[in-house]
Amino acid sequence: MILIDWFAPGYKAGGPIQSCVNLAFALKDDFDVNIITTDTDHGEIIPYKNVISNEWIDYQNTGIKIYYAKKQTLSFDQIAKQISSVKADYIYLNLLFSPRFAIFPLWLKYRNRITGKIILCPRGTLYDSALSLKAYKKKPLLILYRLLGISNKITFHATNNRENNAIKKYFPSAKTIIADNLPNLHQLPFRSFEKKSGHLKCIFIARIVAIKNLLFLLNVLENIKDHVELTVVGPAEDSAYWDICKQKISTLPSNIIVEYVGAKENALLAGLLTEHHLFVLPTTGENFGHAIFESLLAGRPVLISDQTPWLGLEKLNVGWDLPLSKPEKFSEAITKIAQADQEKFDVYARSAWQYAQTFITNPELKQQYNKLFS
Repeated sequence: MILIDWFAPGYKAGGPIQSCVNLAFALKDDFDVNIITTDTDHGEIIPYKNVISNEWIDYQNTGIKIYYAKKQTLSFDQIAKQISSVKADYIYLNLLFSPRFAIFPLWLKYRNRITGKIILCPRGTLYDSALSLKAYKKKPLLILYRLLGISNKITFHATNNRENNAIKKYFPSAKTIIADNLPNLHQLPFRSFEKKSGHLKCIFIARIVAIKNLLFLLNVLENIKDHVELTVVGPAEDSAYWDICKQKISTLPSNIIVEYVGAKENALLAGLLTEHHLFVLPTTGENFGHAIFESLLAGRPVLISDQTPWLGLEKLNVGWDLPLSKPEKFSEAITKIAQADQEKFDVYARSAWQYAQTFITNPELKQQYNKLFS
């Protein structure tokens, strides 16, 4: 059983949704997969269209069973009842601080009302950059978890060594298993895109919040002399931060053009990416970065910070992972690819596509999850 606040067709919560969708499809041939979620996307009040609420249904005729709880009336008793009705051998929790889908199930486990094995994936919520947001709520809860000995009753799923270290920092005795995040495994044939020296089309795909660092990118672009078009994709979740970004956009030189297109469904991202040369995300911290991988999967190089699992990219010709303390390095990378001609761009693009193909065909991905659910 997978518990998560949002699931497809939702997309506005970003990576956690895609992670759980990929997980469900990867496991469905070996397990009976059940999902409890809500019927409303992140930040929305109107439920999904054509979704039946408060009833177990077959998700897209795949054999995956899903329960879209009506968000407006969802109660703790309702969650407990559905968990009890399924009697899952494994209960997979996400994000650590979700009141209904992490904190409450952990409380049930503490009271021995859940017999199945609980596996919890923090999905980056224990990184310092994430804990600094609303720390007044999160830090006391971490203390309570330790006092109750919650970590002795569950297994933590770390998606990389960095997350494993973050878990051990707060729960030193915790049992952890490292298994890479499951990405989208469907890769289209390689497609190039017209590239002229001195012209560059960039794309930023993320929720518009401070942690994703759009303002940093806009400040970098201010110093670029080439013609650059930037497409910004994602929900403006932090309106105050977005206002600051819009003000910055209004002051950029005429050779820098920024277009905001709002949030887009995951199914549309591959097409959008292939219409650009470079994906840029100077994030202050990512547990995986599904948008980063989607770019590589589409055969597009990436320019990201060194605060993600995707490191050592430059030597592989698939992009750059740079320290945020050196914005001039970001400027140099943008200038380098902006001035690339078709031949040089295709080297980056094909390398990115091949890098992603190697990742998704690695047999160890599935083996890691067999270990996690055993």
